[in-house]
Amino acid sequence: MLSFRYLLTLISTLLCVTQVSCTYEYRDSSDLNPEAPYVRNYFYVGGKYVPDGFGGHAFQDQMYVERLTPLGGPKKQTPLVFIPGAGQTGTNFLNKPDGGRGWASLFIMQGFEVYLVEQTSRGRSAWRPGPEAPRLATFSAEMIEQRFTAPQDYKLWSQAVNHTQWPGTGRMGDPIFDAFYSSNVQLVNNDTYSQATVQAAGAALLDRIGSPAILVAHSQAGPMAILIADARPNLTEAIILLEPGGPPFRGAVFNNASARPWGLTEIPLSYSPPVSDPTIDLVKELVPASSDNHDGCILQATSPTPRQLFNLASKPILVVTAEASYHSVYDHCTVSYLRQAGCTRTDHLELGNAGVHGNGHMMFMEKNSRDIWVLLLEWIEWH
Repeated sequence: MLSFRYLLTLISTLLCVTQVSCTYEYRDSSDLNPEAPYVRNYFYVGGKYVPDGFGGHAFQDQMYVERLTPLGGPKKQTPLVFIPGAGQTGTNFLNKPDGGRGWASLFIMQGFEVYLVEQTSRGRSAWRPGPEAPRLATFSAEMIEQRFTAPQDYKLWSQAVNHTQWPGTGRMGDPIFDAFYSSNVQLVNNDTYSQATVQAAGAALLDRIGSPAILVAHSQAGPMAILIADARPNLTEAIILLEPGGPPFRGAVFNNASARPWGLTEIPLSYSPPVSDPTIDLVKELVPASSDNHDGCILQATSPTPRQLFNLASKPILVVTAEASYHSVYDHCTVSYLRQAGCTRTDHLELGNAGVHGNGHMMFMEKNSRDIWVLLLEWIEWH
């Protein structure tokens, strides 16, 4: 059987040399046309009633979901569930800030049913103040410029100089930047709480869908997709992680503080043998960096035998890393951890190696986002 790496080489040849259309319409002038037609409805999943402190009750921890169905019904059996990252909403995957077609429309045009969620306490998933989420945080425009839209101007990591695909200047006052930054919303700055509530609501969503779905998660939502799949392995067909929150056990690039004590998450994952206290049971070792452009990785030690993520082991998992993003420094650690923990069907799509160049962390909004979408579509069909 052809390897995924060979398939990527073939696809990149089609994209970069021939520009021909085979099974799919890879590139045309329709990116600036309106979104694909679909039937839309919405609903909420998860949540519970809690005392409101004034003698009544309020609802909290629910998650807003938009369901987008192709006209005439889905032609693909497996739906896609998109989970946006920190400070973002489902609008990330609708039309792009420059007016181009987003990934939701592109997948709908191929016959997929698409679900767009907004994390608990985010956007239309109402936030209720409490001890675990007493206040909301926001990202400054400067941070968005530095990390997402104009990293080439700040050079906070070595690969940032390769960033070329954000439309416009990526700076305050540019209309495309302003359109994107205007869409950013508040977030709960407590990953433990957010992961627990999104896992519960995400499991409820998969229960409602009732058949296996593909989870597509970006950035801070990456660990949430892993947790949802761990809770509902029978309803998870595959997982696509777009630069997932990481790396294992610590921060990187901007800080190296301890994080994700369960390896990939802040809250418990199902391991075999079981893990009671991850600080004791997950024995760690440092694997040195392979180059100056990459961080070393904290993985499980080779002795005792690394514990296995048995609910995820059979799942196809794709980790996608952009060439110019800060994730290019450390996403390989997340991939290595997954494979070491038994997820041997994990593929790492490094966009630069696949012939798609110049992207940053918000790859699905950038000028060549359709080229990235093609690779995702091919991977889905391949699996």
